[in-house]
Amino acid sequence: MSINEAIRAAQLKLLDSLAGTAKTFALAGGTALELYYLKHRFSRDLDLLSPEYGAAEIENIIKAFEGALSARFTLESEFTAQNRASVRFYTAQVQGSAEPLKIDFVEDVLSPRPKLRHFNGVPVYDAAAIYFQKIVTLTGAQLRTDEIGRESPAGRNEPRDIFDIYYLSKMISPLHKFLKGLSRQYQRGMIQWYRGYSRQEMKLGVLDLDIYDKDFNAAEMISHIVREVKIFISETIDEL
Repeated sequence: MSINEAIRAAQLKLLDSLAGTAKTFALAGGTALELYYLKHRFSRDLDLLSPEYGAAEIENIIKAFEGALSARFTLESEFTAQNRASVRFYTAQVQGSAEPLKIDFVEDVLSPRPKLRHFNGVPVYDAAAIYFQKIVTLTGAQLRTDEIGRESPAGRNEPRDIFDIYYLSKMISPLHKFLKGLSRQYQRGMIQWYRGYSRQEMKLGVLDLDIYDKDFNAAEMISHIVREVKIFISETIDEL
């Protein structure tokens, strides 16, 4: 496991700054899970989400961040994602780190009123809200259908998302139970992911993660997810 101490120190400074600056944006994603809920893997990026996504608020936050780090933030890209969410991607060079600090400002198009928690004043998405976002990211906002009518997930299928879902399932809510609270499109998306995932790609992919648990077993992770999806299917097959 490799933790970039310079990046972590910079992240904590920025979160302190966010606590006094943010109006609608809040921390989500892997870093929120690591710092406040799961303590499972080192996460390098800051994902800041807001259903309002105001340009003025983003600029105010960046200005505060630059003051907190005495560093310049560069707007690397601005685009509209496949789910129609507006996104701004910034980077900053951090002293002592060869890698830049990365920050995403993302419009939350899934939750018009997300549940937030506050940790020492830092606004953070509730674990269940991040859980939902992880499933949507994995499966896509909607399924793809090929020329003969077969459905497949349209998500990014990153091993880190499965890794996060695995720990969320163990520590927050079992996946089969959590899926029951989601709409049918996301339930079907998770089933289609299960039917088409590559066990080998998952095992290889998690090797790139900075995992805290020295006893982590990729085979157990995959078995857990598969078992949870099978339980969900067996308990809801007549409803799907």
